[in-house]
Amino acid sequence: MSGRRPGTMPEDLAALALAGAPALAPDGTWAVCSVQRTAPDRTRHHAHLLRYPTGPGAPRVLTDEGAWSDTAPAVSPDGSLTVFRSDRDGAPGLWLVPSAGGTPEPVAGAPEGRPVVFAWLDAERVAAVYARPDGTRAPAPVVIDWLRYKADGAGGPVEPLDTLWLLTVGRDGRPADAARLVEGGPARRLGTPVPDGAGGVFYTVRPRHADTAEPGGEVRRHTPATGADESVWRAPAPVRALAVTGSGRPVALAPGAAGHSVDPPRLWWADEGAPVFPGQDLECEYSVRADARPGGAARLLAADGERIVFAATVHGEAALYAGTSDGGPARRLTPPGRSVTDFATAAGTTVCCLESATEPVELYTVVPGGRRLSALNTAWARAARPVAPEEVSLTSPDGLPLRGLLYRSPTARRGDVLLRLHGGPHMTYGNAFDVETQSLLSAGFHVLLPEIRGGSGRGGAFRALSVGEWGRGDLADVLAFADHAVATGLADPDRLYLSGGSYGGYLANWTVTRTGRFRAAVSERSISNLLSKYGTSDNGFSVNRHEFGGADLFDAAGAAELWDRSPLAHAAAVTTPLLLVHGEVDQRCPVEQAEQFYAALRRRGHDVTLARYPGASHDFASAGRPDHRLHRLGLILDWLRAHAS
Repeated sequence: MSGRRPGTMPEDLAALALAGAPALAPDGTWAVCSVQRTAPDRTRHHAHLLRYPTGPGAPRVLTDEGAWSDTAPAVSPDGSLTVFRSDRDGAPGLWLVPSAGGTPEPVAGAPEGRPVVFAWLDAERVAAVYARPDGTRAPAPVVIDWLRYKADGAGGPVEPLDTLWLLTVGRDGRPADAARLVEGGPARRLGTPVPDGAGGVFYTVRPRHADTAEPGGEVRRHTPATGADESVWRAPAPVRALAVTGSGRPVALAPGAAGHSVDPPRLWWADEGAPVFPGQDLECEYSVRADARPGGAARLLAADGERIVFAATVHGEAALYAGTSDGGPARRLTPPGRSVTDFATAAGTTVCCLESATEPVELYTVVPGGRRLSALNTAWARAARPVAPEEVSLTSPDGLPLRGLLYRSPTARRGDVLLRLHGGPHMTYGNAFDVETQSLLSAGFHVLLPEIRGGSGRGGAFRALSVGEWGRGDLADVLAFADHAVATGLADPDRLYLSGGSYGGYLANWTVTRTGRFRAAVSERSISNLLSKYGTSDNGFSVNRHEFGGADLFDAAGAAELWDRSPLAHAAAVTTPLLLVHGEVDQRCPVEQAEQFYAALRRRGHDVTLARYPGASHDFASAGRPDHRLHRLGLILDWLRAHAS
């Protein structure tokens, strides 16, 4: 890369090596992580496992690279084996490799289905939830008689059948075995097995084929020796993560209310249903948006003895916090200026994957001390020289203080400024590495990332400011940032651009119905018709009803309100050239939302283009097929350049 010019381009999405899913040895002296790269044909990602010492020393390859993906490693309690999920045989399964190095082998006697989540129960046994199809295969007709039949990324309305298994891995000549512990059956989904420290396992339950708009969740405990299975906590919302302290107390991460995203996930003592850290207003989730992270579900919660470690979004950063059961406050572990994307903790050591605005994700120790373990993208970053942002502070017209991030393009020759709107609305932009932002800078656009009321990271009260304010206060926030860009001389008044995805796509659509001051706009996986979204989205009848203060399809005033705040109702007012980008199997903001807006604008002879991505779900821009992501980013840059000329 020594001959490369500084700057970032869409192709860099395929050039990065991304560390994720770390796991620690029981004594904390070494860690295993999965490293993801783009496959040569760019239709998928590959991954393999590396082992890093947490002290001095060089990394070693634990599993070889190939046309497969090795992910989600977990180290046995004695440190001798690492179990991981892999598709080396063509379908996802559990594999074992000696932690000191050796040949990976599939877990013998594994049951039918796909391993979803798993954890070592002891040095010989793994508790694992396997999901298997219920027998309905496309293109067979599907008869639906339940309400929540959509879930983005699920692949269809019929949910798989779950079973909690206990797998004996067969060490030292002893036979391998698979014992069925719990059947989910037709009504339950199972998840998150965690050993209870006494030979049993805690696990989570949520409804399968739920016929309620806002289902709750449950934590249960199973004892293999006796077959006893008992309810521990009926949670108000589905449980997203589970851990067990050294004294055997279960800690659950779940929102305090079902069916909406205003109430953030928090930590609860599952044996009491009480908050773990009462009085601390922490939003326990990863909600800083970026596009250069490995796939897979990141760890949100873990326990190391009585120490409870968890992720939370705070002021534009995903940070790691730790606290104990003594009632004191949790304290931040990770340094400012960086965001954590995944972590592991054991024996007083904590490793995590950290990124910043100028550095793609790498593996670090944060306890004890702070030490960088990997250097996967050092040469790339040295050559590309990503641009760091500066903070912008302003006040919205109603007096609400807001902050944003401004990236100044080193190649800009004019006052071209793009405002990028975050989704959610309970998401945010912040200290995270984003190829799209850096590519826009290299293309000559300054990038301004506004904070919008309701975003994540400023506590529950700020988060709740979105309720009832879609198309109102949020629009005022956007225009305040546009005014700031012009007033400070950064932007020429006629060289403002707008983009947004998901809720940000709604807000982009809405904004161009209210003003023609933007030269061009990009709206992705967006919302245009709140009435049709009510029945076509996987959360239209729950999240959106809460976000609009209870406005419902079934009362005349509510329906009128939803239609009035639908961009489609005001499509005749649009004068801004608009690019619509959508995944064809998006179930969160279905493609019909883009289709309706496109048809309304195109009928009027408006400058509008619709790009559709087959097989792509809601988050394809950050986690979809590499070739789709590359095409999308190139298309956006071409659209903006064409309208900047």
